[in-house]
Amino acid sequence: MSEMDTNQWVKQQLTTLATTSKHYEDRALYVALLDLVTEQQKRLVQSQGEVDGRTWNPSKW
Repeated sequence: MSEMDTNQWVKQQLTTLATTSKHYEDRALYVALLDLVTEQQKRLVQSQGEVDGRTWNPSKW
């Protein structure tokens, strides 16, 4: 299972839990976790791009 598949699975599970939970506190937790997973994925993509950019910067060779 790739990293993207894992993230999609986690997001799907959290969305399901958030929509089926009967308690407000649980729903709030699942929604906050969903936001966290989304933000972590965004930062991971950004940091990978930064590493690529620094690696291929001719002025640093």
